[in-house]
Amino acid sequence: MTDAHVPEPSLVERELDREPRDHSLLRAVLQALAGRVRREQMETWFRSLDVRRADAREVEFSVTSQFVRDWLQRNFLGALQEAVASVGPEPRRIALTLREEDGWDNLRLIDPSPLGEVLDRLAPPPSGQAPAGRAVDGSPGLARNLGASGPRPGARRSNPLNPNYTFDKFVVGSCNRLAHAAALASAENPGRAFNPLFVHGNVGLGKSHLLQAICHAVLRREQEARVAYLSCEDFTNTFIQAIQQGQLDAFRDHYRNVDLLVIDDVQFLANKEKTQDEFFHTFNALYDGQKQIVLSSDRPPVEIPTVESRLVSRFKWGMVTEVEAPCFETRVAIVRRKAMGRGIELQDDVARLLAERVTTNIRELEGAVIKVVGFAGITGQPVTLSLAESCLRGMPIRHAQVSAEDVMTLVTTEFAISARELIGKSRTQTVSLPRQVAMFLLREHTESSLEDVGRIFGNRDHTTVLYAVTKIRERAQKDRLFKEQLDTLSNRLLTRSFRG
Repeated sequence: MTDAHVPEPSLVERELDREPRDHSLLRAVLQALAGRVRREQMETWFRSLDVRRADAREVEFSVTSQFVRDWLQRNFLGALQEAVASVGPEPRRIALTLREEDGWDNLRLIDPSPLGEVLDRLAPPPSGQAPAGRAVDGSPGLARNLGASGPRPGARRSNPLNPNYTFDKFVVGSCNRLAHAAALASAENPGRAFNPLFVHGNVGLGKSHLLQAICHAVLRREQEARVAYLSCEDFTNTFIQAIQQGQLDAFRDHYRNVDLLVIDDVQFLANKEKTQDEFFHTFNALYDGQKQIVLSSDRPPVEIPTVESRLVSRFKWGMVTEVEAPCFETRVAIVRRKAMGRGIELQDDVARLLAERVTTNIRELEGAVIKVVGFAGITGQPVTLSLAESCLRGMPIRHAQVSAEDVMTLVTTEFAISARELIGKSRTQTVSLPRQVAMFLLREHTESSLEDVGRIFGNRDHTTVLYAVTKIRERAQKDRLFKEQLDTLSNRLLTRSFRG
């Protein structure tokens, strides 16, 4: 503590003596890092960074993930050391430790952080578009850039990269954090970090965004990188046409000599034996050459029907990661991000309304934002809650098709109790908590009224159901770990991952 009779300490000493949550030292370090580390790296790897302890000899930083700590230790320790040295009177040791999730690792659009403040002061990141004249797909231009033995065989269909599909425009939440981190690692260290990278999840959850963000990041760092991004359907059609036109050698030379091969919707390899065989050899050639392979699918490798076991095995050699349906907080952040991209800052109640109305598909969520913002722009009205409700009046509530049976099956499995116990009269904690969770999930993910839920649980009064739902919601607001468990249950419901 500072004594009034002692001379006022220096700025650096005051910074070191403050509690970690003051974030002054953290802000200074992050500002110094901003000149050494790319923006997308900052947003991913330094999001949960905090100062746990600092003195004249050592600064101890903490993060909320073992994976992130190990990655910082291997790849950014030098940059962190330089940043700390630049804000202090003399060099200090760096220590990286783990801490429990404490709310600091939130999306900065919801809860502004020192990292968010630093990034907001930076110039806008590059658009991430591929350099002019640089093909990034299976088009003839790419064949020439790759030095292929001839023009690309087959149709002139192309898959240009979307300039908005970059890492800095991807909203990270609990539903996609691992997939985002793995994608960024693959882009930063292609062919070595995670090879292959296999991303799976339902439609409209951001898989293509991550795949294209990898392409953008690689091309931004190395303009001459040989990148091929295309759908599995295009790969198949091009292969067939190459056979028909006698250009199989050109096809193989084209795809087996890239630095990065990204194929979307690889589930369409099902029932295509010849294409599978060709892709198998293409995969082997790239993998043996330590070239990065990135694949996406609407299901994990083992669930793709009629795909050869040798391919399934290779799909699992690197990292297999899932993009899940976004939780409520992530949907709110996405709504805000999409609106801000159109120059509108939404009020909290409007953002929450949109996030509540569309729960399973980010594309539809973006469509809802466009509809509301567009209508406000055309009519010259401010974006208010009443205007948003009016715009969405004809839009059906987009809950996943979750049934009462789904909820009961999930809860009885998760809490290891029988259905009889769940709907029975027991008030022990081991039964009453799962029952309240089940009531909460029924209200959140189905169209069941309070009375409907009460009937499911042995004709209980609707006030009993309301009490249970309120109690679960209040506990989730106070207990972060419990909230994460609820989010996990919700994601499992929406993705049906609780079923064998």
